Amino acid sequence: MTLYWNPSAVPAELHPVIRTLAEEYPIIECAEKSNLSFEKCDCKEHLSVQKNDGKFTVTYGNASFAGRGIGYALAGLEADEKICFDTHGILLDCSRTMVVTPEYFKKWLRRMSLLGYNMAMLYTKDAYEVPGETYFGFMRGTYSLEEVREIDAYAKQLGIEMIASIQALGHLEPVLRWHIYEMDKDTDNVIMPDAEKTYTMLDKMLKFWSDAFDSRRIHLGMDETHDLGRGRFMDINGYERPFDIYNRHLRKLCAICGKYDLQPIIWGDMYFRFGNKDQEYYSDSSQIPQDVRDAIPKEVQLAYWDYTHRDAETYAGMLQSTRALNGHAPMMASGIHTWARLWCDFELTKATVSACIAGCQQQNVREIVYTMWGDDGGYCEFESAFASMAWAADKAFNGEACDQRIAGVFAAVCGTDYFLQTELGKMEFQHSEGILDRWTNVNTATVLWDDPVMGIVWHEMLHHGADIWDRTLAEYRRLISLIHDKRNDKNAGYIDYAWNILNVLIKKLEFRKKLVSGYRQRNFTTLREACDMVPEICDALDMLNDSFREQWFRGYKSYGLEIMQIRLGGLKERYIEAVRRIDELEQGIINNIHELDHDYDTIGWGELRYRMIATGGWFV
Repeated sequence: MTLYWNPSAVPAELHPVIRTLAEEYPIIECAEKSNLSFEKCDCKEHLSVQKNDGKFTVTYGNASFAGRGIGYALAGLEADEKICFDTHGILLDCSRTMVVTPEYFKKWLRRMSLLGYNMAMLYTKDAYEVPGETYFGFMRGTYSLEEVREIDAYAKQLGIEMIASIQALGHLEPVLRWHIYEMDKDTDNVIMPDAEKTYTMLDKMLKFWSDAFDSRRIHLGMDETHDLGRGRFMDINGYERPFDIYNRHLRKLCAICGKYDLQPIIWGDMYFRFGNKDQEYYSDSSQIPQDVRDAIPKEVQLAYWDYTHRDAETYAGMLQSTRALNGHAPMMASGIHTWARLWCDFELTKATVSACIAGCQQQNVREIVYTMWGDDGGYCEFESAFASMAWAADKAFNGEACDQRIAGVFAAVCGTDYFLQTELGKMEFQHSEGILDRWTNVNTATVLWDDPVMGIVWHEMLHHGADIWDRTLAEYRRLISLIHDKRNDKNAGYIDYAWNILNVLIKKLEFRKKLVSGYRQRNFTTLREACDMVPEICDALDMLNDSFREQWFRGYKSYGLEIMQIRLGGLKERYIEAVRRIDELEQGIINNIHELDHDYDTIGWGELRYRMIATGGWFV
């Protein structure tokens, strides 16, 4: 639907929002035929869209959410909503190889505004330029100061707050890998606490983001520092309670933040982990001493992350415990599940986000961010996450999400089929283990990375039943049939990539079935049929590589593409090797294919990372 608006009749605070959205959407300045008007109300949570004689009136309380009203109008829909958050944001991982370009992220920002988001974080471990630190973000596509300022200025026009999200203690392995930093680390991923050089570099890091973003809030990370104080720090200083090292380092960081008028946020997990011998985040046995609580700087906001639980009580309890650490309302971080997946996992996202929002409401937590991590290489089609973003927003604004309502807005905002996007998420399977809220996954990545000869994932998943691969194959075939005729349909939403994923996975499983059955029976007719499939598999891998490359250059800097290309190229070579081995077996040159003889008791573990499933060898 084309919208017309009269600037003289619209509150001035919305003019930048509307004009920025008009760069992509049919929104035209026209006083004579205006069909879009706005009214501001006193209730900041309220948003409504009313339609009368073909004209839309958006009533809003918070200007940063008014864009969502425009999204409804573009869809030709009415609405009456009440958002349960003041800050409703996302975190996009730009550290696991994929560094989003400013121009592409502007597209994200426009969609975010129309869906009802008013905050964004770009997670950058080292993907930004630090003066004097040549190897900081080396060959990683680092952001210049000008690039992030450009993003910030654009977000500001849409009423979206950009908050820096970095790491200032652990998770710095991309930096610490270089020899120049050998003496600056405690362990392989934790920077050396108390060292003067550490805080000189941290000062430069914080100054970069102080200069980059208007927002004075900054997320310093500091999560998962499990081995803090147990590497070079202990060699030099002896053992010291991790709590004390952590808080002392945090106080020094807060002093630097104060220098630049920054308000620090950190993940809160390590206080709970250091409090129990198993370093579990969600353990009831965590004991956090009062002196540790007292030493947490009062200016720090804690963020509670939880991507797995499906019950509101866990979220409510942990939010209450996090608040109790320093008395401040925490920020909640849920997850839109993009990591170690090639397509967004809608089912897992829906189940966990739903429970999370309910827990936030119980505890009156008013800030939430949905994280979209890129663990294992950032190979997800991240635009598949928009369907989950649309669902999460509808849940936050309406209490109960309605797929039909979401589908209408989604089509207007994203131009694609909401139901098809979410249905394709079913290529990500889950089989609950019921232990520590962990689950074993048969998902796209695990099947893709499974070695055709070793079949580590193939073996492990048999723990879930001898028919697991037949069921998986049937589901892949069902899904690919849904999109077979839509590969070139611009309204289908990057279906070519999904088709190529499924095409490879189907061929992989068909090959493996023939390989295993043929080898066990020493049936060379079946084994030869497996060999004959290899050229098709290699072609399919080439097509997937081409599709992935197209997706990558649509939105990311070139750095990081090499990881997927190396992996897919290596996978092709392993299929060629499988043919060689079968030929040698048939010719009597070898008597066995040892990897196919190997048998063991499976436990169905849930490892997803390439380096843990692609080979039994060990490498970093």
